[in-house]
Amino acid sequence: MNLSSSDRAILTTQLGQLAKAVEELLSAGLTTAGHSTRATLDVTFREASRLKLLRVASTLRAANEEIGRFVNKQPEFSSRRLGFFLNRAWLLARGLLRALANNDDAEWDRLLWMPKQTAVDSIRVVTIGVSKKVAKGSFCAFEFRLRRVDLGTSASPATAATRFVWSCIFPMKPDVEIPAEAFLQLPQKQKFKAAVFLEGTEVTLTNVLISTDDWGNGRVTLTENSTVTTGSPFRHWQPFSDWSPSPLLQRIQQHETSPFDLEIELQDEIVLKDWSVAARLHDEREGQIVFPVTSGPLKFDTVVSSGADGEALSKRLMDLNKTKKPDPLFGLLHFDRCRLVLQPLSLLTDKGPELITISSDKVDKAALLKTLKF
Repeated sequence: MNLSSSDRAILTTQLGQLAKAVEELLSAGLTTAGHSTRATLDVTFREASRLKLLRVASTLRAANEEIGRFVNKQPEFSSRRLGFFLNRAWLLARGLLRALANNDDAEWDRLLWMPKQTAVDSIRVVTIGVSKKVAKGSFCAFEFRLRRVDLGTSASPATAATRFVWSCIFPMKPDVEIPAEAFLQLPQKQKFKAAVFLEGTEVTLTNVLISTDDWGNGRVTLTENSTVTTGSPFRHWQPFSDWSPSPLLQRIQQHETSPFDLEIELQDEIVLKDWSVAARLHDEREGQIVFPVTSGPLKFDTVVSSGADGEALSKRLMDLNKTKKPDPLFGLLHFDRCRLVLQPLSLLTDKGPELITISSDKVDKAALLKTLKF
């Protein structure tokens, strides 16, 4: 568990209060969700984030956001989504408390879903897609899908993966009205700007931690000693258009469901070479904007946010609706109630990926500077 005695005591108290808050909320009803309930979720979220218990932190963040939508009577509120995350929060709280009490490291790791991290001296990568999420007045987050371009025969098992993800998150003030992409111009702790991953160049990452799952997907974590350096423009994009569904099908067949499952946690990267997109429609039941995508016999629902994080993608998909033979489409696929749900990220052109989720609007530097004054 690698927890100090003080952290164990703090976490035991916070997890107990979290479980009790969820139980009281469910027994008394959502209309009782006052400041104290949300404060309990927020305090536990901060402690979980500090201790890098990401599964707990993300669960609490989602639950608190949904309660906020209910309290503020926002149309985006989803009782189904809130029920899932509250249930997940309670299960995690009770399960982790039991693991702490029994000093059960195996149960602790299973509940937190934390692959082992390995220190790596250096990897060189390029970006082929970016996902974006904006919670207005709260945060914006980016997830960069990377491909390793320096893999040699001497690579160790921990670094032999070729697919990586690096993500970053930025807090947003309630009155900020600038594109989320502007935050990519802000310096990171390691003295680089995340915008370097958008330039189509090789990027060298040194002194990083890498966790790899059972399917060869890696996640990169930067440390205080990490460096990020841009190199020359990358030219050899063609191999990234190759894709086979076999590994994904095998992964699905071997998956064992649990009460903790979130649909997107089974998502995987795909490439569609022969595809088309129809005009968008509104799913009244879910309040979603959907672009139907067809590739051979398969039909996908491309769900696009109606908020600021979906504007660039929605506009590009409407343009592609008029294109007879678009470039190969790179994106993420997950499964939701017997639907194939596709999240497009880029077009794999001969000259490199076109990042269709990223807005090309110019950054207002004066407005960006105001975001630093918290």
